[in-house]
Amino acid sequence: MTGVKSGRQGVQMRATDQDKAVQRISTQLIEEVGADAVIIVFSKTRRNSTTTHLHTWGNMLACRGLAEEAYAHLCEGGAEVDDDA
Repeated sequence: MTGVKSGRQGVQMRATDQDKAVQRISTQLIEEVGADAVIIVFSKTRRNSTTTHLHTWGNMLACRGLAEEAYAHLCEGGAEVDDDA
């Protein structure tokens, strides 16, 4: 089912559909939550190869601040990481 848009994990999505999904998520955060900056980061693993995808929206200084806060929270003892995820 390569290239078929699906909500199921493991089914590959076309790059344009992936971009549209990220845009929908960003738009929802901006409109419904009132976010003034958004960072979406996700990884995909295919055949022992992992790629990381980073999408930002908003003022780059605000996005940088979000990234620094996320790093501090996850990597500098601010949160416990769930190894089962």
